[in-house]
Amino acid sequence: MNSSGVDTLSRSISIAVPDSLFVADDTLRDKTIKLGDIARPVAIFGVERIYIYRDPTRNYDANYEIARSILEYLDTPQYLRKRLIGKKKELEYVGLLPPLRTPSHRKDSIPQVGEFRDGVMFSHNGVLVVDVGAKELAKLDGRGQEGQRATFEITSLTPLIAKLTRKPEGTFWGFEVRRAPSLARFLRSADFDTIIFTSRLGNPVSERWNEFRDKIQRSQKILVCFGSPDSGIDKFLKQEGAKVTDFETMYLNMFPSQFTETVRLEEAVIGTLAILNLAAKLE
Repeated sequence: MNSSGVDTLSRSISIAVPDSLFVADDTLRDKTIKLGDIARPVAIFGVERIYIYRDPTRNYDANYEIARSILEYLDTPQYLRKRLIGKKKELEYVGLLPPLRTPSHRKDSIPQVGEFRDGVMFSHNGVLVVDVGAKELAKLDGRGQEGQRATFEITSLTPLIAKLTRKPEGTFWGFEVRRAPSLARFLRSADFDTIIFTSRLGNPVSERWNEFRDKIQRSQKILVCFGSPDSGIDKFLKQEGAKVTDFETMYLNMFPSQFTETVRLEEAVIGTLAILNLAAKLE
């Protein structure tokens, strides 16, 4: 733990999922639950970015908007949702989802000096103030933009003052959702130390364990790529005139002894991140 009271990170982890992630989900309720099942392991294992890349077979922009809206809602501290997020049809079923309880969410109504909090700035009686989830609004120390969500450090309690700052370095504070081009295009411009393709066609992770563990422990920036429920990574790349060997990656089957015909995306995410977390910790 560091002085801000949150867990330190030794590496940055991102995941990439296709915008066709909902092909097996017919209703908004089912899609919402799937996203909750993805967001929880993302938060548990400290994934900092979720890239949603384009399926080249058809236009899934509507899926992206649903995913972005729900994931950003989940990442937003509860005390800021009313101010930052209006009513959206995509959020109809978010009440079914469990809270993430990430470090930026776990806040008492009584702040402490030196504590970091996410807040939103807005004009009150002609003065820019900050809602940091306290019983009173905080005076702003610094310059900001009305309606902007940012991170603040509590520098005084009487009066309550919030200093505009950056997210605590070296800590997991929550995740970002980003749009990415098709997988091949995304990977050609990606800047990661290690990229992992997950597929049942890949090499069993148990057979590449030492190499996998060593790569994870040496890497500062890691990307894990997942396919859709009906198209694997190899199929996506083929549709773009590319192939797995065009990229410097580890092509791994993370469930080499599965007894089911398929592994759902949300299951693949939690299983893969758990294995990655174990590899990072083992000597």
